[in-house]
Amino acid sequence: MKSLKGRFIRANILMVIISAVLVIFVSLLLLFIFSMSERDGVRILIERSGQIFEGEFNFKDSLMMYAAIWAVLICSMELFVCTILSASLSRAILEPLRQLRTAAETIADGNLSFEILSCEDKELNDLCISFDQIRQRLKRNAEQEKRIETERNMLIANLSHDMRTPITTIKGYLEGINDGVADSPEKMQKYLDTIYNKALILERLVDNMTQYSELELGRMQYAFEFVDLTAYLKDLEEDYKQSLEDGGFCLEVKLLEMPLTVVADRDKLKRVLDNLLSNAIKYNKDGGNVTISTETDGKGVLLSISDTGMGIKESDINKVFDGFYRGDAARSNIKGNGLGLAISKQIIESHRGKIWIKSEENVGTQVYIYLPLRQKE
Repeated sequence: MKSLKGRFIRANILMVIISAVLVIFVSLLLLFIFSMSERDGVRILIERSGQIFEGEFNFKDSLMMYAAIWAVLICSMELFVCTILSASLSRAILEPLRQLRTAAETIADGNLSFEILSCEDKELNDLCISFDQIRQRLKRNAEQEKRIETERNMLIANLSHDMRTPITTIKGYLEGINDGVADSPEKMQKYLDTIYNKALILERLVDNMTQYSELELGRMQYAFEFVDLTAYLKDLEEDYKQSLEDGGFCLEVKLLEMPLTVVADRDKLKRVLDNLLSNAIKYNKDGGNVTISTETDGKGVLLSISDTGMGIKESDINKVFDGFYRGDAARSNIKGNGLGLAISKQIIESHRGKIWIKSEENVGTQVYIYLPLRQKE
């Protein structure tokens, strides 16, 4: 690729050389004229119409006239060459600048779906590349803003949809109590329990929305500390086992009998586990199994939560971590707002870990979490 700086240098050198050659040529010409001016004039005879005239030819005057003519020609030639060089450089600079101006006007009109062409000169090509990088960044920002706007609209729509059912239920049971339908202590307690459970659903919905918004805005606060993951999971085992058994499921825990120290926020990590176990219950078969296990490669710990449920389509696995995603119609009938895995993914990545899924339809799903091991200082 040519260098614009090199072209300037070559053009300037060429103009200097041409000027120097012409100066030397004119100087030699003047020296020749002055040397000839020392000669005497020459008397000549001219015959015209049968008559003879006598005259004198002056070398000095003639040479001075020719010198002036040559000087004009040489200066004109230098001016012509310099004009060509200048026009060539101007064209090399102005054409890319015109393209950049057109690109800037296109961007100002809101059109970012185009490509800025490269230039022959290195400096101008670097400018074109930088300008195109700005265009690409603006395009990415515009796409992100569009995505955020879409998610915001989905957030409102899903929130409205998911809150309508428990609110309607609570309203109905409260009207029943007010009308005296719950006319026995047992019935009253049933109504109150239902209202309480629906209120818990509303609380989880609002909590999910709040956490998702905080994560998206980068406002989520973490309280990181050294955590022995083995002891941490054993502390949660009884609560999880009781919760699954109440739903008719069986929990199997396979933990390594060794300390596995990670840096984590206990509350946020529990939120991830709650989300994953909630999914393992919601999408499991009646009487299905849920397994929690740990492994290590010496550098990190691999935590897996698997179920024997309906599984996920292969085409949908890469979508399950998107906010509000619920999958096909069969899964969309299940309660929830589709934020659990999206929240879990962002929390795990904030722990410098990774989370991924393997699944097979009608067989089950395995969720894997990898966290780096740390040593207390």
